[in-house]
Amino acid sequence: MTSAEKSAAPHSVRRCPSTMYRHLKAPFLRADSGGRQGGQGLCTLRAVIPIRPLIRTRIILVLILTATLASQVLADGVLADSLWEGPLRAAAPLGGLGVMIYMLIRRSGGAAAFTVTDRAFVTSSHTSRLLGFGLLLLSGRTAFADLSNHGLGARLLVTASVACGTIFAVMIWCGMPTLELRAEGIRMSGPGGTDIPWEALAPGFPRHPAVSSRTLALTVARPDLMPARMRRSPVLPLGWDTHPQLVAAAIRWYVDHPEDRARIGTQAEHDRLVAALS
Repeated sequence: MTSAEKSAAPHSVRRCPSTMYRHLKAPFLRADSGGRQGGQGLCTLRAVIPIRPLIRTRIILVLILTATLASQVLADGVLADSLWEGPLRAAAPLGGLGVMIYMLIRRSGGAAAFTVTDRAFVTSSHTSRLLGFGLLLLSGRTAFADLSNHGLGARLLVTASVACGTIFAVMIWCGMPTLELRAEGIRMSGPGGTDIPWEALAPGFPRHPAVSSRTLALTVARPDLMPARMRRSPVLPLGWDTHPQLVAAAIRWYVDHPEDRARIGTQAEHDRLVAALS
């Protein structure tokens, strides 16, 4: 088997042995002085964490809404004035606070994979989903506020809380926002979505972000091809289900290898890409 065939052959990404790290260094560390740290960061995490399917996210959303509603109904009605009233009223807000703290601690997911669709490799927003779950729990008590004895300020607060909760629930249900790698370029769907053609980006970039990074800086070769709003500040947001270093490495791969772009959206190409970058 030639060296080229070996590099294209499937590799196991279930474990993280030293041989896997040696293979990881070639694509991840090339032309990147900070690559060694980036490669180790991806390797020391659990090598493969399945992307959370949209159906599972919807089930969690329904369970959160159901639990929040049930706890408030019980606290206001069946178990009012009992020992259970206080804990039931506090359960949803405390749960929401816990989700928000977790979101701050773990801004990005650690999945070494994308979701494969018919035309793209997709990853959903880790931070937006957690933010939505947290706000839905935190605002549960507010949505049940008794407005009969409150003024305009309280009514506006409840209205804003319910509106924000509804918007986040819809976004979570639809899996938005997402980052998509397509044959023609990078697409961010959802609010403020945009498209970036591969030809606009410079080969050899972007560099590896830190695990805690909030944004991924892009190096532009053709500013005229960039979306107008990104020409002055060419950065992508991070905080996706897929590990941020894999997101950066996959983008760099398709900037450097235009011949592979046409196969984006197939399971075979996804498996080859993950093997090449792992």
